[in-house]
Amino acid sequence: MLKKVIIALVALMLLLLVIGSLLPVDYVVERSIFIDGDPMEIHESIVNLRSWPEWTPWNSQLDPTMVFSYSIGEPGVGVKSRWTGESVGNGNLEITSAEPGRGIVYVLNFDGYPPVDGVIEIQQMKGGCNVRWKASGQLEPPLGGLIVMMMDSKMGADFESALYGLKERNMK
Repeated sequence: MLKKVIIALVALMLLLLVIGSLLPVDYVVERSIFIDGDPMEIHESIVNLRSWPEWTPWNSQLDPTMVFSYSIGEPGVGVKSRWTGESVGNGNLEITSAEPGRGIVYVLNFDGYPPVDGVIEIQQMKGGCNVRWKASGQLEPPLGGLIVMMMDSKMGADFESALYGLKERNMK
């Protein structure tokens, strides 16, 4: 009986690996929100990485052991935040492009994983701004294909929470 259970588990693991290697490993996650706010004020919240723990879900509430450090300099291109934490692991985020009132482009790195390319765009509209957050990347097969299937729901929920926090922070 035990032998049959072990064989079934091994067969299931092999099946998952085969399926994972056939699935796409590229992902794109995107969310947006309308904010009745000034594009320059919204941009200031986005470009200032020190403010992110105040309006994103990635803070000490997620992992009480989380510790942040920041590169020296004015908010903008080249500024980097780093973090460590028992649950969230280690990583960093670097702003690679910033356009006042329009948004930022960044690269996000978690130790042991491929980089994530991200953009937060601010589009001024009548009565406020549409803020779009987009992240894309590629994971390694065969597990990457299985993980990509969950990326939109997990990362998308985090983006929604962060965008809502940004809205609360920047409403007129």
